[in-house]
Amino acid sequence: MTRPEDFDAFWDSTRLQLEQLDPAVERLATTEDGGPPAVALERVGFMSLGRARISAHMLHWRDDRPRPLVVGSHGYGGHCTPRWDWAARGVNVISVDIRGCGLSAGALPHPSRWGYVLTGIETPETSVIRQAVCDYMQAARVAQGLLRERVTKTVFEGVSFAGGLALMAQAVMGEADLLAVGVPTFGWAEGRNLFVRSGSGAEIGAYLARRPDHAEDVMLVLRYFDTVNFADRVTCPTLLALGLEDEVVPAKTVYAIANHLQVPFELLEFPISHSGGPEEAQWQCFDDRWLNIALNGLPEGFGKREMPPC
Repeated sequence: MTRPEDFDAFWDSTRLQLEQLDPAVERLATTEDGGPPAVALERVGFMSLGRARISAHMLHWRDDRPRPLVVGSHGYGGHCTPRWDWAARGVNVISVDIRGCGLSAGALPHPSRWGYVLTGIETPETSVIRQAVCDYMQAARVAQGLLRERVTKTVFEGVSFAGGLALMAQAVMGEADLLAVGVPTFGWAEGRNLFVRSGSGAEIGAYLARRPDHAEDVMLVLRYFDTVNFADRVTCPTLLALGLEDEVVPAKTVYAIANHLQVPFELLEFPISHSGGPEEAQWQCFDDRWLNIALNGLPEGFGKREMPPC
């Protein structure tokens, strides 16, 4: 573990800055149809760190019955679509487009020409990863504020890029009741660059290949966002998943996170991830598992099996 000495102070300061910011929430009902009539879809806008205007899709049941709230986002360079499939299972969902992506594309007007992840890489304070974590945290804060007593529990969910954000956000906020992350990005900053062949890790590798004199400074900044450094700060039960074959988030980087978790957790291992192939249909097991926990609570023996049944 290569956690900077001021790691906790840095993130405490970041969290306080976000808490002191008025999110100036705006809600816009939409007519997009894709799920049960009993579920409403809204586009929610809010202010995040640096006064960036961020947008999210929010699905909520019209009956006002208390339900779990799921906070989610998207993969690297992607965008969210409303998760009608999750809402149909009985949860409320907010899906946030991180600055520079999807509905929030205009919130990052000048991304780095070397790749999104390298935007603001000069310092931890200016890094786009810090800003992205704040966008995720602010989405959770906004949704909890809008739904209030209708929230029975909160799930921080994410796969790949969103998985890294969810893990960091939970460790910093300490507010979620369940963390469900698949192939979370940004784990084991130094080792990751040795194994990654595509995605944000490949962008970092390409940048350092052209700018080797920047390597020490870049690695120092990335340590503030290394999900391994957050793992022992996670405060809620965790469902973790990896692909044994993955060129974007190698299994070794996810095992490194698992090895530092101090909370009850279960690790799902799938043959492959980030391939786009038919084998990834098996990942439905991950969604089914955390949705079942969100709706029915932790099963007896949670955290005592290496590969729990689906």
